[in-house]
Amino acid sequence: MEEFLLQGYKKVYFAGIGGVSMSALALILRAKGIEVLGYDRSHSHETDILESHGVDVDYSEDSPKLEGVDLLVYTAALNTSHPVVAKAAELGIRCITRAVLLGAIIKEYGVSIGVAGTHGKSTTSGMISRIFDVTPGRDPSFAVGALLPFVNAYYKVGTDGTFIFEADEYKDSFLHFMPTTAVVLNVYHDHPDYFKDLDQVVRSFSEYISHSANAVLNADSEGAVRCAENYRGNAVWYSVKQKADYYAADVTTNKGYASYTLHYPQGEIRVSLSVPGMHNVSNSLAAFAACHINGLTPEEIVSGIAAFTGVSRRFERIGELNGAEAVSDYAHHPDEIAACLSTARQMTDGRLITVFQPHTYSRLKELFPGFVRSLSLADIVAVTDVFSAREADTLGVSGELLAQACGGIYTGSFESAACFLRETARPGDLLIIMGAGDIYKVWDELKKSS
Repeated sequence: MEEFLLQGYKKVYFAGIGGVSMSALALILRAKGIEVLGYDRSHSHETDILESHGVDVDYSEDSPKLEGVDLLVYTAALNTSHPVVAKAAELGIRCITRAVLLGAIIKEYGVSIGVAGTHGKSTTSGMISRIFDVTPGRDPSFAVGALLPFVNAYYKVGTDGTFIFEADEYKDSFLHFMPTTAVVLNVYHDHPDYFKDLDQVVRSFSEYISHSANAVLNADSEGAVRCAENYRGNAVWYSVKQKADYYAADVTTNKGYASYTLHYPQGEIRVSLSVPGMHNVSNSLAAFAACHINGLTPEEIVSGIAAFTGVSRRFERIGELNGAEAVSDYAHHPDEIAACLSTARQMTDGRLITVFQPHTYSRLKELFPGFVRSLSLADIVAVTDVFSAREADTLGVSGELLAQACGGIYTGSFESAACFLRETARPGDLLIIMGAGDIYKVWDELKKSS
């Protein structure tokens, strides 16, 4: 992996600066006194935040402001052939990926906790950040892939030498990171446009944890167990199903919110969650273990877990429609959809209505049967067109085919999806607007017409 140190750079240009992680890294560098600017193809909530902090954002790739720039950072959604990146290379500006930059930032901290996994990264890294942030005498830094309501940002630059971050596996980005503690929540096959099968995913996660002195691992995930087979560091295991270094027992739920007894090597303590779903019992065990082996007391950790109320677009309540409650969720993999809808089922006696936007054609094709099974957990399903992201429509799958296969309704556009919800929702229903793309705009459509 590319060796890179941040020292000495004074003016950094971000290509794809409107991405969640990219915008956070840009503001982290700005907080360190480095001048930042960048390009994105369109205005967004993230670019609005950047501009409010005085960051100059280009919206045309034809004439990027590269004068005086000594480093360009580009997102995985782009590549070296993109006009902005190619122009910088022509000018002799060093060009690195987002992952290389994040790896360099991580090296500056004495304690770093990187949260990896196919699912749950944003929630768990957000939870660990919240635990450290509310602990007296602690002032952590963090960078998370979802908006954190307690700081109204994706990041924070603290002073205590601790850095918590989300470690993304796509295109092996996380192999640039060497956290002192590596967390692995679960390992499944995803990103089929890059990972050809589960074996390749397991090998990547195995290499990821090999660089860390400590690894916090989910004993309930077969893939996580496999990735740790040759790990030589300090392996710490957690489980909701069996006894482990950290495990849950006596779980009770109240309208989807769980409480349980957490057993740890020196004793036990009662934990109450402020985020719904059994999957968050598992996430909280990972968070507890990561914080505990890094010096926080059980009481401090439990207090922080209770203070954590979630991150944006992870079962986020966004309002009401026709007397029905509406929730936004980022779920875009069959396992995530099943976890979200199972949680939702515990929280309503009414109908469960889902509007889903598939994310990338390759994922939809590779995991099509799983999408059909998981979406069937809803009472009524509507499916929009696919959010293509970096892909072209060449694989013979579509939102319409998914709607047909799961007995749902094909709405295509956001306007049609909003009309469907307006005509279908009634008091007592729970509406879930779901997907990793721009499906949240369906709610924007509803608010415009209300």
